[in-house]
Amino acid sequence: MMDHSREQHRSLLDRLGIPNALAWGFVGLFLFVTGATIEQGWFSSLLVSTGFSSSSVGLIFTVYGIAVAFFAWLTGASAQIFGIRRLMWLGVLLYFVGSVPLIWLALPLHSYWLIMLCYTIRGASYPLFAYSFMVWLNFRAPKSSLARSLSWFWISFGLGMTVFAPYFSGALMGPIGKINLFYVGYVLVALGAFCALVLNHDSAVIEQPETNAPVGKMLLDSFLLIFKRPRLGLGVIVKAINDIGKFGYVIVMPLYLIHFGYTTQEWLSVWAIVNMVGLVFNYIFGYIADKVGWRKTLVLFGGTLCCLGTVGLWLVPQLLGHNLPALFISLLIYTMGLGGFVPLSAIIPNLVPAENKGAAISALNLGSGLSNFLGPLIVSLTIAPFGPAGALVALAVFLG
Repeated sequence: MMDHSREQHRSLLDRLGIPNALAWGFVGLFLFVTGATIEQGWFSSLLVSTGFSSSSVGLIFTVYGIAVAFFAWLTGASAQIFGIRRLMWLGVLLYFVGSVPLIWLALPLHSYWLIMLCYTIRGASYPLFAYSFMVWLNFRAPKSSLARSLSWFWISFGLGMTVFAPYFSGALMGPIGKINLFYVGYVLVALGAFCALVLNHDSAVIEQPETNAPVGKMLLDSFLLIFKRPRLGLGVIVKAINDIGKFGYVIVMPLYLIHFGYTTQEWLSVWAIVNMVGLVFNYIFGYIADKVGWRKTLVLFGGTLCCLGTVGLWLVPQLLGHNLPALFISLLIYTMGLGGFVPLSAIIPNLVPAENKGAAISALNLGSGLSNFLGPLIVSLTIAPFGPAGALVALAVFLG
């Protein structure tokens, strides 16, 4: 009876698109990303409040984004070389190497360059952990349900970064203060690593590249593949653009909304709630894509909704002032658009032969990582001359 129940449970997970062997990995991914990004919704305002200029803070996030982009690419390119589990453990190590001196040394000393260095090291941690798991998933999930499986990846990722990280921040910021939220992140990261790498017993053995070339040449070849296959390069560009709003918002929105009477806690609460609702569309579009086609779903939904949502974020405070429902609707339109891009994570790895799948996933990860760089870069280049409103308009132009 118990075995029959377990079999039903496994088949239910499989029908939903969650490979049973990797179920704990999704839990670990959610916990790790929550802890590793718990500060993203308020760290910019904290640094500005301590005396750093908005453009200087934007530069910190830009350099952080470069680290995310580089290690996102490196993950896919090197997972088949060094092994998935090793890269995920390296992500855990770099998180603590960057986080501990950030809290205990860089922030108390008010050292701009030390803050940038520590935060950049910290920025390498979550792409190593999260995108290694994406490689794992691409090799384990059946192709017939791959879009749904990847939608669950982005749901777990999004629940961590854009829902529970800001939710925990908003709920605990008053009682324990912003700095102590970093310690909450420590606990969540440790729990995430335990779930994904200890409780998850899958071997993570994947197909190795058929070459005896030096590691450096293999990594270079995986990068050059983007230029050898134009469709793959186009996919990288699309993936980079579709997420720039998410990583630009966390910098510019707290600075923009404060002029219209919104508090940081209100912004974090709306951001968390709308992303929780929006994640439903990730699964919906993943399901639709498996049924009607990955490319068709991507074309019908995506950039237009993201652009309209960003324009709404600019106009709502200007026209309606302090209006949380209208702000929520604008953000919801944007997150619906993000759901339309979910099939891209299935399309890109399938543009190349199986032996190049790791390189294709690295290209996908590079696009995801570049969003961390491009979003803050656009904000840092536009916020000084044009203000937060101008930065939002610039984000909308790129998304359109």
